[in-house]
Amino acid sequence: MLRIPLRFMRSLFANRTTEWAKKDWKEVNEIHQESQIDPLYRKMKYKWQHPLELKKQYRERREEREKSLEKVPSQEGKLVIHSVTPIESVALPRDDQIFAVLKISGFQYKVTKDDLVMSEKLPYDIGQQIVFETVMLLGTPQYTLIGRPVVSNARVYATVEQQTLSDKIIVFKKKRRKGYKKNKGHRQEITILRVDKIEHEIKDQPASLFLPIR
Repeated sequence: MLRIPLRFMRSLFANRTTEWAKKDWKEVNEIHQESQIDPLYRKMKYKWQHPLELKKQYRERREEREKSLEKVPSQEGKLVIHSVTPIESVALPRDDQIFAVLKISGFQYKVTKDDLVMSEKLPYDIGQQIVFETVMLLGTPQYTLIGRPVVSNARVYATVEQQTLSDKIIVFKKKRRKGYKKNKGHRQEITILRVDKIEHEIKDQPASLFLPIR
């Protein structure tokens, strides 16, 4: 790389006062300052700045994609009766006969009463009760409620049993013929939940809407 002394470049721009000359002089100063940085420090700086720049670009592209997507309007849940003949009314089952599929931190879990759920770490204290309203599906022996996208008037009550760490997993990295080995353990922070009860309501509808399964 050809290096031109800064004093020589300064003499070239001494009598130039245009806007383009000022921009050129600014670029010359930046190049000069960059050349004065130690190559090892420049390499270390790139190593931690480049991933941040990639994350920023990825975040911007994701926001653009989300803005371009059309939101699907929410619809009322669908009720499916497990009967070959139409019925007049539906009786609510016992608490231990109901299961629900709910969303917690982006993951879906199928739960019933008194189940233990291991989820991602949630910002709640031990013994605190949480109400989840993002119920995707609810099923009983007599009928099934399908949410579009969630079931209205459905709630799952759960109590925080424990804030702990998961079992240790070993993360081993190796590059053959390079003398590179790295062995590291990891334990993920998790929250243990106890399902207390599942509540839901069925709106009164005429018997003609209670379509049987064919």
